Amino acid sequence: MTKKHVIYIIIITLIATASLYIIYNEFYSSGSSHNLFTRNTKPTTITVIDGVGNTVTVQLPIKRVIVMDAGLGETLCGMGAENLIVGRTGDVVLPSSMIDVPLVGENAYYLNVEEVLELEPDIIISGNLITYNEGAYPQLQNAGIPIYIANTNAPEPLTNPIDMTSEQLYNYPTIIDHTCSLMQNLTSIVGHQKEVTAYVNWAQSYNKIVKDRVAALPQDQQVTVFLDWYDYPYNTWGDLGIYQAGGVNIANKQLMYSATLSPEFVVAQNPSVIIELISSSTHDANDFVAVKTDILNQPKLQNVDAVKNGRVYVCDFSARNGPRAIIGYLYWAKCIHPELFTDIDLEDVTQQINKQFFDTPIIGVYCYP
Repeated sequence: MTKKHVIYIIIITLIATASLYIIYNEFYSSGSSHNLFTRNTKPTTITVIDGVGNTVTVQLPIKRVIVMDAGLGETLCGMGAENLIVGRTGDVVLPSSMIDVPLVGENAYYLNVEEVLELEPDIIISGNLITYNEGAYPQLQNAGIPIYIANTNAPEPLTNPIDMTSEQLYNYPTIIDHTCSLMQNLTSIVGHQKEVTAYVNWAQSYNKIVKDRVAALPQDQQVTVFLDWYDYPYNTWGDLGIYQAGGVNIANKQLMYSATLSPEFVVAQNPSVIIELISSSTHDANDFVAVKTDILNQPKLQNVDAVKNGRVYVCDFSARNGPRAIIGYLYWAKCIHPELFTDIDLEDVTQQINKQFFDTPIIGVYCYP
């Protein structure tokens, strides 16, 4: 064997070794359960229970997903499954790359069934709004498309939060727990366990910080809060999240899930903090500034402590939904007890989530100030 032949053999051996190394890394380090090898194996049929208790049978690997909910769209993207999304409803706009994905309707209630069918999805992932669509929902079911309905809202306790003990509040799931659980459930369908584990570890570290500090608060340091839905003045509800952030909701004795309060009632309760919830499609800072200015100038609220002390905060609904729920969760805690969370920089948290889970620059405003 000549020296030239020996060199050829060495080169071929090196190339083969490098190829095996790449395959090995793809197989063992991929966060997806549908990696290089499983893509070429015989499809596997699995049965899962969705968020509302329905039995859903799907065939793996999933390659084509239509998503019909803003929070679920962000959740899938945050999990690293963005490349599987082939269709969306109009409310799925974040991350910004979703704008290029074909539309199948305004939302899960207003759908174009023909466009859904043309995209040939392996599965539809939606919130429960789709179940109210008495036309499209049964059509899609009859077409044999698996529909996974996720419960996008954290469960409310049967016990009024005002009556819960500190231990019960500590142990009851937060929106962070709910988001983490939802992502874990979706891994059985779309894979990406590695990415989900990274998110869970990151989010739960903040979750524990808030829980521990709120649990240590003396009862007399709880802060009264008015949670208001802007554009529907004095519309509120007994949200558990207020208590998990160390506050007391002034509507805690309302029997309705969503109640409309009178201005006189709000003034009489004299909340120390007002949190205004809005929906800003552009996430423009001017939207948030305008809302805060409006509340501060409300004639009927001028004698309320929250207005007199400037403790009016504006939070986008989407800041408490999907992977970005960590932003709204921390924001409420800082609004209610700023002295407890001076070390939490929300801008830094936003940068972390965008860089680590969405690989995108900061997109607009979610909370103000």
